[in-house]
Amino acid sequence: MEHRFGIFDTVDELNRAAAAQKAEGDEEALFALAAENGICREDVEGYLDDAAEELATPLMAAIGKLDMEGAELGLESQLKDWKEFVAAMCAGDLDMCNGVFRQDRCLEDVLAAGLRHASQNRVRVPDSIVRKAGVPQISYIGMTGRDELRRIAREYYVQGVSVL
Repeated sequence: MEHRFGIFDTVDELNRAAAAQKAEGDEEALFALAAENGICREDVEGYLDDAAEELATPLMAAIGKLDMEGAELGLESQLKDWKEFVAAMCAGDLDMCNGVFRQDRCLEDVLAAGLRHASQNRVRVPDSIVRKAGVPQISYIGMTGRDELRRIAREYYVQGVSVL
């Protein structure tokens, strides 16, 4: 996605850019800035009406970024669930929100690390389950549980650890 206003590293930078657009009275630019950062139109309207002091909270910005990345990746099924799990991790966790919003961090890395973990940590599927499912005979399936995904996401977003 093209970023007309640049890519911000902190929510404060985003809010300063929004304040500048608001001060100039450039509502069109403010809506565009919000859209390219995943901030919804209603939040912009609230900001313009002075119902909110800033355009975005850290949680809004983090979820907005995750939603934008998820849309760009075309996530479906389990990967979409993983993205939603990471978004839920942001609730009440300022460090996580700030880590997600950093420009040098991306959801794709977390999902790739989760997929790698699943591939490397296959679990045996009991034959009775395979039979009941009516699928071709399989013995093992790759799995990444919530605890492991939580560990990967926190290491990456909060601790800055490379997960790939």
